[in-house]
Amino acid sequence: MARAVTTRRRIALTVLAWTVALVIFFPILYTILTSIKTETEAIQGFDLIPSFTLENYVTVQTQRDYFKPFMNSVVISVGSTLLALIIAIPAAWAMAFSPTKRTKDILMWMLSTKMMPAVAVLVPIYLLFRDFGLLDSRIGLTVMLMLINLPIVVWMLYTYFREIPGEILEAARMDGASLLNEIVTC
Repeated sequence: MARAVTTRRRIALTVLAWTVALVIFFPILYTILTSIKTETEAIQGFDLIPSFTLENYVTVQTQRDYFKPFMNSVVISVGSTLLALIIAIPAAWAMAFSPTKRTKDILMWMLSTKMMPAVAVLVPIYLLFRDFGLLDSRIGLTVMLMLINLPIVVWMLYTYFREIPGEILEAARMDGASLLNEIVTC
């Protein structure tokens, strides 16, 4: 039989949860408040109600072209995510719905690559990137981030695909759905 939760206990847990949330959120709040202060106010210390100014944002934008590094980050993160999904979806789908006796071994091997120190593969990756002309390029960084995250993406998609009942896919095939339609609807 489940234990009844008293009002006092519920209030205490709510207060505790809000306290933890505020402690976690405080550095973000402090950063935002400091960004809208003048330089002298920022040096003086913490103040919950600063004078509202956007001069720091103007200074950052005029001293450096902030938009270019921002777009680099967006292009690289979106590109590596899409590239990882393009590779991982078919791999995870095949392992989930057409498993072989080596499927678990392959999944464990992919997971073990995440445990390997990055320094162990630094020289071979450098030599490959040098030979393919990918050093100091967006494409090289995108490929590198995709390779770093690919095992985790495959694992996550594999566990997601394993939860899909086979009967649903069988019914979709009987209704004339192609393999691509099955993947897209899942």
